[in-house]
Amino acid sequence: MNPFRHSLGVKIAAAAFLAAALVFAGLFAVDFSWYHDNLLLELKASSDFSAELLQMAVEEPMRKGDDAATIRQFENLSRYDHLTLFLTDDKGRVTYSNRSAALRRQVADLIPPGSFKDIIDLGLTRPLDRSSLLRIDDRPHFAEIKTIRNAPSCHHCHGSSRAILGSLVMLQDVSDQYDRLARFHFERTVFLFLALAALLAGLLYYINRAFISRVAAITAKTEVVTGGNLDVRFDVGGNDEISRLSEHLTTMVAGRKRAEDKLAALNRDLEKLVDRRTRDLARKAAELEAANRRLVELDRMKTVFLSTVSHEFKTPLTAVLGFARLMSRRVSRDILPEVLGRRDDFGRSVSQIAENLPIMIEEGERLSELIDKVIDLTDLESGSVTWDMAPMDLGLAAASAVDAVRREAAAKNLTLTLEEDGDPYPMHGDRNRLTAALTHLLKNAVAFTSQGGVTCRVRRAGDGLAVDVADTGRGISQKDQEAIFETFRQLGDHLTDKPGGTGLGLAIARAVARGHGGRITVHSVPGQGSVFTLSVPLAPPAPGKLDQTREAP
Repeated sequence: MNPFRHSLGVKIAAAAFLAAALVFAGLFAVDFSWYHDNLLLELKASSDFSAELLQMAVEEPMRKGDDAATIRQFENLSRYDHLTLFLTDDKGRVTYSNRSAALRRQVADLIPPGSFKDIIDLGLTRPLDRSSLLRIDDRPHFAEIKTIRNAPSCHHCHGSSRAILGSLVMLQDVSDQYDRLARFHFERTVFLFLALAALLAGLLYYINRAFISRVAAITAKTEVVTGGNLDVRFDVGGNDEISRLSEHLTTMVAGRKRAEDKLAALNRDLEKLVDRRTRDLARKAAELEAANRRLVELDRMKTVFLSTVSHEFKTPLTAVLGFARLMSRRVSRDILPEVLGRRDDFGRSVSQIAENLPIMIEEGERLSELIDKVIDLTDLESGSVTWDMAPMDLGLAAASAVDAVRREAAAKNLTLTLEEDGDPYPMHGDRNRLTAALTHLLKNAVAFTSQGGVTCRVRRAGDGLAVDVADTGRGISQKDQEAIFETFRQLGDHLTDKPGGTGLGLAIARAVARGHGGRITVHSVPGQGSVFTLSVPLAPPAPGKLDQTREAP
């Protein structure tokens, strides 16, 4: 397996390579420093001559003052082409040399520029034994200087006043030794590099086998698990943290497989339950739809029945009321004056008829009013009503409604107030039906108020108009505030606490408000009275957008 296919392998290899490079650089620096420090020693040890040896060779004839012998010693050394020897006086002038061209010249002029000249100058002032490596004509030369001190054996020729007589300078061409040492150093460096490379390769092989390949195997298996296969086992061998990690992963995947099997079983059970509940809901929905159709049909039949019965009652009732009013006028005008004072049965019968005819007329008118309301409501609910939409003043409609209820309010000693600022409240609507709706609201307020009063307030509300009918009656509880708009629905006990009315006024008023695209809302607190608000836009919407009976208030 190629470890460099994985980012982890690349990172580890890069780290190992960097560490090896740093180690190699450190070893190379140490080796180079050692090579530089020990090169002179190696050259001196491998050289054929040394300044100390040469000094011993020429010291004996010099001590004896045998100048010719000293010259012969230097001439004997002239056959060594790789060796140059200078013997200087205390001024640095060459007095003896195996190179005749250097005689009587300053030794500093014969040496290439560099620090070795400073060493030669220093050797003329104090005892010194130094060596260095010089480049002369681009060839390496081993240079060595040794101070010649004024020993007692030299006093007979040179006197004893000077401590240093001169110096012995040796230049030896060491190209062969230098190349051999440089080659040895290069071979050692290459060996060190190859050893480190082999160590790095072995380390990478171990890291790949012990870590990268196992982690790569775990990664590949996790990809299989991610694809949905939970039957994978993370077995990568070994007895270390990676093997324990693989065991934990195997346990985790097995646990996940058990959980998913359990979840699948639960899903199957849930699907069965959902299917069963869906069938139940579908059956109940069908039953509710059938029941709703029956209710719609019953409601339609109720409307048709009420409309038919009301119209059937209206015609004979009109005739009965007409005859009753005629009989009342005739009895009061023609018959009753003739029987005044009579005590017989005829007189008493006429008197009873005269007393009962007004009651019959009043009840007939109440029944006629009820029939008119039923006809009105059925027309509104069925959508067969004809609206007389025209420009109107809602303030005038409110004033007409207040005038229509004023006698009933006075009969109960209630104050009836119309609040308006005198400005017109123009709108587009059915004036008669809006007046009737406000009359129903006012009559309802008067009917449920025993003391205090009723206030009718016309105002502008946003983009429309509103009329508030506020009373000081007993109020309406929250749970009854929607029920009061149902047909034939009245609050209170029907035997002991039932007020006058039919229970149709609020339903008719709401239907009229909806017919104008408006609504009726109620705000009431039990014991503190109620406020009914009829809100209408300045112009009603198109007839096709109206829902006069089924929309929530």
